[in-house]
Amino acid sequence: MSHYLAELTIIIGLLLLAVEVWLLGLSTIVLLATGCTAILVGLLAMIGILPETVTTLFSSTGIGAGLLTLVLWRPLKRLQREDRSPDNRHSDFIGLTLTLTSPLSREQLSSAKYSGVTWQLQLGANAGDVLLQPGEQVKVIGVDVGRFTVEPVSSSIEDETERVDK
Repeated sequence: MSHYLAELTIIIGLLLLAVEVWLLGLSTIVLLATGCTAILVGLLAMIGILPETVTTLFSSTGIGAGLLTLVLWRPLKRLQREDRSPDNRHSDFIGLTLTLTSPLSREQLSSAKYSGVTWQLQLGANAGDVLLQPGEQVKVIGVDVGRFTVEPVSSSIEDETERVDK
């Protein structure tokens, strides 16, 4: 086992990265930094820059992970706080037409069952202050978690007609 410490360090780094990516979905920086540093330290030990001792490899991995965490902390936090559009405009659901089963207005939300999921429906900003009745059709213009942003089908057709006329 002591003859393969560099390889073992690389394997441990890969396992940490696998846990971080597949199980935790890149939600923690600690495993990410430790996994990347363990791989780097293992490679440095393999090429002879670092001595292959348990103390050297563990301490180098710990120090490197701490430094990498300090360097990446602010950029990764900024990415998490980055403003995103209120509605996801890039989805296969965009353009889907649904029939309302309950009234929908700016103040009153509705719901629709699609693909085995009950989605909350809310009017888009361009729909104005209309009251849509059950049976009317709406088109999905935005998607968020558990929520479709919709507009009346008639207004979207009128908007497209106006764009063509201009």
